[in-house]
Amino acid sequence: MKPTLFELFGFKVPSYSVLMVLGYLVALASIFYLTPKGGDDKKGELSRAQVWDLYIVMVVSSILGSKIGHVLFEAPGHRGKEGQILHSLPELLADDPWHWARLGEAGYVWYGGMIGALLTAVFYFYRRPHLRAALYSDAFAPAIMLGACVGRLGCLMAGCCYGQPTDVPWAMSFPGVAGLVHPTQLYDSLVAFTLGLYLLFRFPKRRFDGELIATLL
Repeated sequence: MKPTLFELFGFKVPSYSVLMVLGYLVALASIFYLTPKGGDDKKGELSRAQVWDLYIVMVVSSILGSKIGHVLFEAPGHRGKEGQILHSLPELLADDPWHWARLGEAGYVWYGGMIGALLTAVFYFYRRPHLRAALYSDAFAPAIMLGACVGRLGCLMAGCCYGQPTDVPWAMSFPGVAGLVHPTQLYDSLVAFTLGLYLLFRFPKRRFDGELIATLL
């Protein structure tokens, strides 16, 4: 594992944060790949300007959603400031009230980010009824998976989100874990990459707006 990618002027740059940012950039590249230049959202087309606005909103909502999801759903098992094992959400918040706000640290729940982004998207398109919500959702579907593919590698580098003990040939060891475990980060990354590529090349061949986001969900 390599939690710190490198040091710059004495500042440790976390591998997790770098790969998470890289994942969002890969997602943006895939969205722009599917968005034609000169598209007009008033004519029901994908617009690069509109895609950029929606992308920024999705990034913020997914980061906050996944971090809050981590705190809500994975509070038990955290170590407190004195090294004690915490058993509940109230214990975690009492010991570390700002745990959810340290975005540079590992500790994100993928489905929390998905829920946060979807709820935000519903409100976003409700306020912009002229946009074809299903069309934009389809354009973002491959990006979600391709970004997750890179982000999961950040989990591997940080040494979090590993699997159960196993003796398969590709088992890995992680700091603080006795024995070998499944590298579930790599499994997730491979699945996300495969699904992301399928959705990317399916986009021009889809039968109706909403097909790709439905397939993803």
